[in-house]
Amino acid sequence: MKYFSKVFLLLVASIGIATSLRAQDKIYKTDGGIIESKVKKVELRSIVYKRYNNQDGPEYTILKKDVVKIVYENGTTDVFDGKAKYSPDKDDRAKAEKAIKNKYGDNILSVIPGAYTVAVDGSINDVGVGLCYERLLDKRGHIGITLPVMVCFASTRDFNDYAYYYYGTSNTANYSSHYHSLYLMPGLKFYPAGSNTSVRYSIGVSLFCVFGTEPTGVFDPTTVSPTSTYNYSMTGLMLSNSINISATRHLYMALDLGAGVPLSDKRHPNYDETLGGLLGPFIQFGFKFGYRY
Repeated sequence: MKYFSKVFLLLVASIGIATSLRAQDKIYKTDGGIIESKVKKVELRSIVYKRYNNQDGPEYTILKKDVVKIVYENGTTDVFDGKAKYSPDKDDRAKAEKAIKNKYGDNILSVIPGAYTVAVDGSINDVGVGLCYERLLDKRGHIGITLPVMVCFASTRDFNDYAYYYYGTSNTANYSSHYHSLYLMPGLKFYPAGSNTSVRYSIGVSLFCVFGTEPTGVFDPTTVSPTSTYNYSMTGLMLSNSINISATRHLYMALDLGAGVPLSDKRHPNYDETLGGLLGPFIQFGFKFGYRY
């Protein structure tokens, strides 16, 4: 009889211990730790609990992203490993990183099939073609450096107009169109809303450098050889506006409109020596398309 009494008491004690162990919630952490607790609330991003051995004590909070699962006292389980259940922190972070990533690429190499530069005083009426390289410097594509290079071809109108404006007579010489100029326009480009979507506006500032040729007779009609060649240079600043279109991941197009003023002008030296001034402001229209990578 005593033997059965001992077995019964031992069985009751075992049940009591098992019940005691089971009557707690266990929080399994991502670092391998286990918190014996009494879970109070499971919120959108966090879990509120009290320590099992101090249920009259303060409440604690742990983020869901630091929890693998909760095993409750009744045996049910909640899993927070990002596979069985949506994890707002993890998913929102992934979306933000995806938005930051520039799916269109940070480099743009484009062709300028047509550009037109015109000065308000009529001294420039040049059509040109060229190439442009652009490099975006930050993740969201707000800032870029650009290097357009163009070859422009002078028109007879430039030279005839100059003879009329500054000498009072119409110069009827038919200067050939082989006079040309090289335009270098390195600068910075700013995208207020970033450049990582298909259509974006940008504003830029650039240095305007021109190296070209013109007939000597433009500024000296009395010269022995009015069609001889004079080499000139001009520098200035230009402010530009652009509509930039990424039609596909790699196909890029843009429409440009810029305005500038010369700072140093070596064109038509007789005009500069006589009036001591620079040529007038100019406007430039352009279109380009190319490859973004």
